[in-house]
Parts: sequence; structure tokens; C-alpha cells
Amino acid sequence: MKRLALGLLMSVSLSARAQPAGGMPLELPASLSSTLKDLLNDLRNRRPAQDAPAQAKGGANTGRLVSWNVQTLGRKASATKKEALRRGLALALDVSGPVLLAAQEIANDAGSEVLERQLPNGGRGWTSSFEDTRDAQDNALYFGPGVRVDCAATLALEGVVHPPRMAHVTVGEADFTVLSVHLTYAKGDASASSAELERILSWARAEMARPGADPDFVIAGDFNLPSRRGKTLSVRASDRSWEPIEGVLGKDFVVLVDEPTSRSGREDSANNYDHFIVSRSFADSELVEASALGAEQFGAVERDAGARASDHFPIALTFLKSGAGRDGRPIAAHGPSTCR
Repeated sequence: MKRLALGLLMSVSLSARAQPAGGMPLELPASLSSTLKDLLNDLRNRRPAQDAPAQAKGGANTGRLVSWNVQTLGRKASATKKEALRRGLALALDVSGPVLLAAQEIANDAGSEVLERQLPNGGRGWTSSFEDTRDAQDNALYFGPGVRVDCAATLALEGVVHPPRMAHVTVGEADFTVLSVHLTYAKGDASASSAELERILSWARAEMARPGADPDFVIAGDFNLPSRRGKTLSVRASDRSWEPIEGVLGKDFVVLVDEPTSRSGREDSANNYDHFIVSRSFADSELVEASALGAEQFGAVERDAGARASDHFPIALTFLKSGAGRDGRPIAAHGPSTCR
């Protein structure tokens, strides 16, 4: 549509400047003129869902959040898997600004310590946030230099199998609540995953409704549910019971990342399970872009390491931490309301 509109506008502009031999200017039919005006207005007003101010692209005023299901990482991780993780994390977290990692499927304290040692600089300068619960697949958060952790906790939510790990963070002039989650797979039963997500979103909405609350939330992880577009790209595209995640979100949250991220075989991707779910406030002000980091980036890394790091590819989200937000307003911290 954009190419067509620009082509028509250029054609009309050139025709309008040219004149026939008699010197009389060309006139456009009223219907065509109106159509072109509508197209021009549409192009001026349309803003891609993950567009951002030009200054954000350089990275000086941005941070990055990476989410990765690391596949039941525990005490007995092989040397080659640890090397694959180390190289994969170096690739995923290789940016100039502050970085955060949301990890899923960590079996125990030993697994968390293993992962921490594979972080850039051997984990030095990083802050870990993990609790070894009774569940065998816990969630964790890790924070690089430049990220202030205002508080952190495990959320004991009834009916949620793998307890989410929550923290409120301040990065530059921005702050938000971040959750690392892993919804139940339940042999592919999407209704079980959706029920858990509803409970997590209910908690978030209750926090957002409190007086003086920070409206910015980022829920990162393995949801075992697709986005609408992500389902069409997945192996399970024809599975009628595998309902898209948008049906649970309502109007106050947005799902990001449509690419398939679970894997079949060493490098192929299969289903769209991993996402960032962000509040509208965060999407309208701090979001820059979000995407999967897939086979092209990680295939060579894993081949060199001699092992597959995980049965999932990681995903990454870039956010604004200072300057003008997407909505044109200066980015400013709201305060750690979820710490109260």
C-alpha cells in the first residue's frame, strides 16, 4: 500500500509540474485527487506497532530484555551445553546498553548458579533473582550493570504450576515491573495455559489499579500459546484447540513476537510459544521492538560449541530508558509500586 501510494503521488507530482504544449496545466479528476489525499493522510498518521523515535535506534538511550527457556537447566549440565549457553548468551546480550535476562526451566539453585556463570564476564557485575521452589522448573531474573533492582519476589499464585519470578527495576529514567513466567504445557492443552495466564494478568491488573501504581509491566517467557499471526507460522497451525493468546489479553495488554521459537531438531523452529506481553502504557511509551533470535544467529554458535543450548530460541525486547518516549513525552520513573 505504501509503495503504491508513493508511486501514485510521484506520478501525479511529475504530471502536475509538466504542461502540455498549449501551456495549460493538467488537472486531476476530483475522485482521484480525493483518493490520493486519503492515502497521503493514511501514510502520515499510520504508525507501526513497534516503531520508535529515530534517536532510539542508536542504542544510547535504550536497554534490552532477553527471555530464554533454558530447558531444565540443573546440576548435571554438560560442559558442551554450558559452552553453548555461554556463547548464546554472549550473542543475545551483546548490546551497549543495560541488559536483563528472564530465564525459564531452572531446576534448582545449582542450575541458577550454572546459568549465572555463563553470563557475560562470568556473571561478575550481575545481580541474580531466583528461588528454588518445590517446582522442578523455576523461573529466574538476572540483571546486568546499570539495572537497579527495587525489589524481587516469587509470586505464589493459586493454580499456577511454575511460580512466576517478579521484580521492579529502574533503568536510567525508566522503570517497570518485569515477570519471568512459564505456563503449563499440560500435553499441549491450551485451555490450561490460558487459565494460568488469566490468573497472572489478574494479579497484574490488581497491582495496576492501586493508587500511585506504575502502569508499565513486561511479562516475559514461555507461554505455550501462540499469537494470532504466530499460529499461522507454526507446526500446530491446524490445531483448533490451540487458541491464540490475544483472546486472554483484553485491551490493556499487547503480545509481542510472532516467530516460532520452540525447536524441532537441532536448528529448525516449530511453534510460537515465547513472547513478551506488555501493558499498553509500556507499549505506548517505552517499547522499541521485539523479535526472536533464531537459527541464523544461533546455528553456528551451537555447532561450534558441539551441543544445543536449549529446545527454544531466545527472544529479545529493546526499550527506551531515557529521552522522549514513543508518545512524545519524556520518559520518567513512576516508582516501585509493586514493592509495597
